Amino acid sequence: MSRPRIFLDHASGSPTRPEVVALMSDLQRAGIGNPSGGHAEARRARAVLDEARSSLAQDLGVEPRQVTFTATASEALALGLHSVLTPALRLYTTAGEHRGARALASQHAAMGGDVELIPLGADGVMQLSDHRRPTEGAAGLLSLASGEVGTIQPWPEVLQRWRETAGGPLVIDAVQAAYHGSITASTIGADHFVIGSAKVGGPFGVAALISAPEAKVRPMIVGGGQERGRRGGTEAVTLAAGFAAAFRAHRAHIDQSRNRLQACAQSFDEALGPLSTLGLIATGAPFTSEARLAGHRSYAARWALGDDLVAALDHAGIAASTGSACVSGSREPSEGLLALGLSDSESRGGLRFSFGTTTTEDEVRSAARIVREVLERVRGAVPA
Repeated sequence: MSRPRIFLDHASGSPTRPEVVALMSDLQRAGIGNPSGGHAEARRARAVLDEARSSLAQDLGVEPRQVTFTATASEALALGLHSVLTPALRLYTTAGEHRGARALASQHAAMGGDVELIPLGADGVMQLSDHRRPTEGAAGLLSLASGEVGTIQPWPEVLQRWRETAGGPLVIDAVQAAYHGSITASTIGADHFVIGSAKVGGPFGVAALISAPEAKVRPMIVGGGQERGRRGGTEAVTLAAGFAAAFRAHRAHIDQSRNRLQACAQSFDEALGPLSTLGLIATGAPFTSEARLAGHRSYAARWALGDDLVAALDHAGIAASTGSACVSGSREPSEGLLALGLSDSESRGGLRFSFGTTTTEDEVRSAARIVREVLERVRGAVPA
């Protein structure tokens, strides 16, 4: 009899909440028209879309006009950066950013723009030291928290340092941070920031760019005036409604969820046992630190490729990851782990487990025992 599968990759996207599935099913069954049309079905679709936008705006402390729906968080980051960046501006980012963000920085460099990497400490915290301060005429593309190693940036300090030195436009990835705790536009203080749906139990295929009231959004996709002319193409009404409903539900229970995730992580640690006996090292912020995403555990092994470990765990019924979903499937060393000072071999051996609101402590204890069995077996087969 096969073991039941245990899903421990919630940082890449959690299962859609049952109530959200029901809502979206009801909308689809009732029929959703094109919200740009003039008939009754179109007006109904427009009302559903407007309600979703208003709900997100209220939760984030902004006006509905500041919310732009996109298909993915990567697209939203690209749209925000496209709106603030010019070839003359130097772009500041870190090697620990989501791979989609790093690709945008590489694109800027390929077009002749200057890119400066802010160094990271061994715990993944940005090192905005005096001798590496951003200069005037700069833009920033930064994340509040790392999905790869779980580090939460000391944002008030980082934001103050940025304002004191560069003062240029900021585009912020708040996808992982929004899952961890309540965020608002005023606490982030950016020209644009991005939140995603799948991380909070909403549907895949929708995200949002939240812009400051005075910030301009320059469309990358032109069309018929949808999203106030910021993004052409028919809006995904049902997905937007599901996103807003999931975010509202997530926000309402955020403290309870975080406490539960922290309890699951502690149970996982206890059941897994000493990391040294498995040849693993912890990566990112300390597991007991408040600067760590709740329900997030990340490691590195110098004796195996992360993808091989993920494949072995998958065969044993455990869904894990090497880090960011965009990193998985790569045999190259992780730029983020290299930036933390890990060796080349360690940076190829990233392994991440992330828990969600549907994860139970019994599951994580069982998973930890399976993980230990699998890693001991795989490590035993590796030549000395």
